[in-house]
Amino acid sequence: MENIFETNVLDSNEAKVMDKLTIESGIMEETLMEQAAFAIADVASSFSPKKILCVAGTGNNGGDCIAAGRILHNKGYNVEIYIYGKNQSNGFKKQLLIAENYGLKIKYNKDFSDEYDLIIDGLIGIGLNGEVRSSIKTVIEKINSSNAKVISEDIPSGISSDTGEVMGDAVHADITITFGNLKIGQILYPGREFSGKLKIAELSFKKFISNRKIITPDIIKVPNRKKDSHKYDYGNVLILAGSSKYPGAPILTALGAQRIGAGLVTLITPGDSSKILSFEPSIIYSSLNKNNFEKNDLKKLNDEIERANVIILGPGMTEDSIEFVVELIKKQGRTKNIVLDAESIQAIKEFESLSENILITPHVGEMKKIFKNLKNNIFELERFSKQKKCIIMLKSSITTITDGEKTFFNLLGSSSLSKGGSGDLLSGIVGGLIAQGLDTINACITGSYIMYKTAKELSNEYTEYFITPKLISENLYIGFKL
Repeated sequence: MENIFETNVLDSNEAKVMDKLTIESGIMEETLMEQAAFAIADVASSFSPKKILCVAGTGNNGGDCIAAGRILHNKGYNVEIYIYGKNQSNGFKKQLLIAENYGLKIKYNKDFSDEYDLIIDGLIGIGLNGEVRSSIKTVIEKINSSNAKVISEDIPSGISSDTGEVMGDAVHADITITFGNLKIGQILYPGREFSGKLKIAELSFKKFISNRKIITPDIIKVPNRKKDSHKYDYGNVLILAGSSKYPGAPILTALGAQRIGAGLVTLITPGDSSKILSFEPSIIYSSLNKNNFEKNDLKKLNDEIERANVIILGPGMTEDSIEFVVELIKKQGRTKNIVLDAESIQAIKEFESLSENILITPHVGEMKKIFKNLKNNIFELERFSKQKKCIIMLKSSITTITDGEKTFFNLLGSSSLSKGGSGDLLSGIVGGLIAQGLDTINACITGSYIMYKTAKELSNEYTEYFITPKLISENLYIGFKL
């Protein structure tokens, strides 16, 4: 079994292509099914069950389930197989015939009792593309009401492997054994919760490289720091943010940029946020002494804008500053690295396309304001990124980073980050890394990993209730310990 943090993430079509390429290369379908069955049986044996129920559909997923039941039967376990469905795949038919020849107890479309202490779920595989039928829903409900431990194969029955959505009803697994690579629906909620503990079985699949990956320590790129250096070697971050209504948010952004290593951090707010000086006096601060940013402020800020390596807009802004943001993007969006966070993200509605210099960092609620049909759907997010020609870091329990071609998932999110100010801190961290020379995608990957790892480690010590964005900023060194 492979560590889940060393893998690609496949959609259902990619998984089918991987199957097809493997079989075309000379590995027989029966070989793959047998390997999958042995992996399932191995995990099932670890529970030392007295009585095992294999709940099988009539596709290849069900065939794997039947084969696992046969292997466990041969090991001396008490195994019964219940089959649900009509249209049988060739792989299923072969495994069913073998199981019958081995004398296993097999029943068709019958209700089962509560006498089992382990259930193997092989009802539906990754091919589910609509809500589960009422007859299958009844079986799923029965599995979930049981006191037995549940192992799902490849993905819990009823979960979309492409979105993680519950398609009517779904099996709550204690363990999900997935074959070859993780699937999108296993890492996005609610599918991640339904999957329980994830294990990857390494079958004899032909190597398949996906453009979707989990963020792991080996892809983190921390900027180098030379002994013989000065502040200008590490970039200049300009933060144009805040409002008279929300003066605190940009302070966290400034702290994030500085604590991640930026050489210079300049914060300019419309109203008074001079309290920043009590947090960190080395941050350069000034105020425009007004309620919001206006278009004509660009002339006043021209020198600061020209000196900056990256401009962060949005934390603490109100919609009254959007015209200012739109004008800045028009003038600087092709040449300057720009991070759009919070309210400033609304400005992109004014543009058919942007540029790869521009990063938007919405949470799901903010994303839905500009993309009203957005669901928990990676394909839509990737299409939107490609259409707008910008990079997106969608902040959620599973943070997703995409440029439309490559997509990365951060699985380290925790409820300690579900607090006001977390996103403001993250935009500063990412902006600080861009200022130090990382490209935007790698800044998002590295910044989110360092921040989320810090939050996770602090939560282990202080609980998720106690952690604040400011505490995370003060302890970012933890996240550097890869």
